[in-house]
Amino acid sequence: MYARGYPSCVQIRKWGRRSAGERNRAARWPVALLVVVAVGAVTAALTGAAKPVSGLEFLQSGHWVVNLALGQAVHVDGASKKPDGQVPLPHVDQGSQVVQSPTSGYVVGSADVTEFDKSTLSVERTSPLPSDGERPLAVEVAGGPYLVYAGSGQVVRLGSEPKILSAGRGLGSPVTTDDATLWMHRAETGAICSWARGADELSCPATAPAGHAGGLTVNGGKPVFVDATEGTMSTVEATGMGVQKPLGLRLPPTARVAPADVAGKIAVLDPDTDRLHLVSAGSNPVTVVLPAGEYSSPSVTGTSVVLLDRGNNVLRTYGGDGRERKTTPIPVEKGEPRLSRGEDARVYVDGAEGKHVVVVDGDGSITPVPVQGKGELPPQPTPVQPPPATVATPDRQPPVRQEPAPPVTPSRQPQKQVPPPAPPPPPPPIPATPPGMPGNLAVRIAAPASDATVTWTAAPANGAPVTGYVVTWVREDGSRPGSATVPGLSHVIAGIWSGRDVAFTVTVAAVNSAGRGTPASVRTAATAQPTITLSRGGSASKECGEPNCAWMRMVFEGFEPGATLDVMPHSSHPGYSNPGHRLRADSAGNANLQAFYYHGVGHTVWVTAGGVTSNRLTWTAG
Repeated sequence: MYARGYPSCVQIRKWGRRSAGERNRAARWPVALLVVVAVGAVTAALTGAAKPVSGLEFLQSGHWVVNLALGQAVHVDGASKKPDGQVPLPHVDQGSQVVQSPTSGYVVGSADVTEFDKSTLSVERTSPLPSDGERPLAVEVAGGPYLVYAGSGQVVRLGSEPKILSAGRGLGSPVTTDDATLWMHRAETGAICSWARGADELSCPATAPAGHAGGLTVNGGKPVFVDATEGTMSTVEATGMGVQKPLGLRLPPTARVAPADVAGKIAVLDPDTDRLHLVSAGSNPVTVVLPAGEYSSPSVTGTSVVLLDRGNNVLRTYGGDGRERKTTPIPVEKGEPRLSRGEDARVYVDGAEGKHVVVVDGDGSITPVPVQGKGELPPQPTPVQPPPATVATPDRQPPVRQEPAPPVTPSRQPQKQVPPPAPPPPPPPIPATPPGMPGNLAVRIAAPASDATVTWTAAPANGAPVTGYVVTWVREDGSRPGSATVPGLSHVIAGIWSGRDVAFTVTVAAVNSAGRGTPASVRTAATAQPTITLSRGGSASKECGEPNCAWMRMVFEGFEPGATLDVMPHSSHPGYSNPGHRLRADSAGNANLQAFYYHGVGHTVWVTAGGVTSNRLTWTAG
């Protein structure tokens, strides 16, 4: 039974049936006006004087789930824990899920997404997805949802103007900050990228160590990277990674991080040992030994950590102090349940067939809700029959009781045949967008050359062919900057390396007809590559008895400290031979040698040692 004065779900939907223009105007109402209306509604409810408010759009909160048997998307109100609306769907498949924006719901299937209007509860369009059979991670955030394809690296922003970008293959679990920005981490390269609400491209302000295990979370409203390899956490700043802070424990590469903190502590699951760690910088971690199970990644709601044990079909919640709050079996359905975090900050667990939803509130309380489509309506009052009328006859016969006439059923008038509505036009194709990020960016320097060879793999085209790649570079001291546009997947930068320990940054971005895409960057510190520098030494005319005879002078740098080197001289003259010379590098890996007199003017000479070839020197007179 609904309390007196509150609108029913049917009324809410009726008031919501307005044009898109009206809905947009309502969405732009000042917050103060909405507060006044809300206060007025509460007052009217308490006094019993509530009336429908025309023009105010009641937006549905809570969670949507696909009931496969009914072929419907059913809405479960998070506060009342009851189904209160449903949308018949043209088709559903196993594993479909629903995400919502303020005005629309999106049923995400294996290959397409079906959009329905939350005011009219009617399907509007179905559009293809760049799925390739991969199921995305769906993220609800203020203003509209995202779909993240972790394997392919494609990211879809749903809404009135859908958009697809690429963040590179192999993404970890995404997180969102309070400003509706989506954050993603790519373990292979370490790149940490964000997609701000309303932005048309990704920004990659920071890079974690490449190949390090771990994941992103949000702590104190800021994105944080938990490095499981190093056992540290670092805030992601606009200028790069913040200071690494120790967690106080070592984590396995399989560690899974909750998407947000609980009372300042970050929940990290160790699935290998069935342990939950609650960590924060500057304090000792709290470790909870869990019952043996098969746990999905942890989530959070309010002040509680939520863990789903898929193996035992059990849901557990814990406080920020590590104390268990609730443990509840969840209804068993064919297939694996799905845990998701709603925009209302509650956590929802959907049954695989959509017959049940388990709602987890901020305090860790758990409520299973059966999903049967239409919610309960208030009981209707039973019609009251009037008492039988007493009628006197003209000849004053005894009164005769006249039974009431049976109710009259209105005759059905033949209805005018209305042609079925025309099918909606096909959705417009998703427009081409700038390419995604090139993959596997690498730089190779072959000593003793000063050139750097840059290689990468093709960037996602995003709807239009890639026409080229823009390569830019600059040394750490700002010198020798340059750029080039190339059609292929490699480029040689001449003269970028001038010696040992010279750092420089190379950036590569793909280009198509929609513009320049998200760049990939790599910072390379040229290591101490072994080198041999050959030059003409002092006169050796007394030793060889020939004019123009001199020693070869060799400088060895960057070899292993104390390495034994067999030095062999070479000449372009076919008759030249020499047994060579053995020497030992010093503690810094360096050595100097003057040996191998030579006199053949016009010949080319060089030396080799330890697999390294020197520069080639043309012998000149005197």
